[in-house]
Amino acid sequence: MVLSAKVKKTGKAGKMLVSDRGQQRKRKKFKLKGPSVVLLIILGFIFYSFGGQMAEMYNVQHEIKKIQDQVDELRLKNTDLRKQVDQLGSGAYVEREAREKLGLVKPGEKIILEAKPGASGSAAPKSSKNPKKTEVH
Repeated sequence: MVLSAKVKKTGKAGKMLVSDRGQQRKRKKFKLKGPSVVLLIILGFIFYSFGGQMAEMYNVQHEIKKIQDQVDELRLKNTDLRKQVDQLGSGAYVEREAREKLGLVKPGEKIILEAKPGASGSAAPKSSKNPKKTEVH
């Protein structure tokens, strides 16, 4: 007679005994069979593809942010350069630069130059012995 773990056994005296489930229970081993293996391979491929796409998307978003920062910086620089171009094109700036750098004057104007002691091009004689006594008239 084949008894399962749930069936009660009868002892010698005819009494019903409960079988010990702990001793008779068999552990089921997890075995991968054909469809399970294919399913795991497909899931692994999907996760691998998804992970690769996520990494690529992160890199692209990081690149976009860097480029947007560069665009903002170049826009600021562009506005500064436009202001400078407007200033350089104005008549007042051109006149000031012509007077300062080229020494040009309008007709009828006189140039007054300030002479500094010891400066190159001054009329003062160069004397290394006693520079305090030198006078220029």
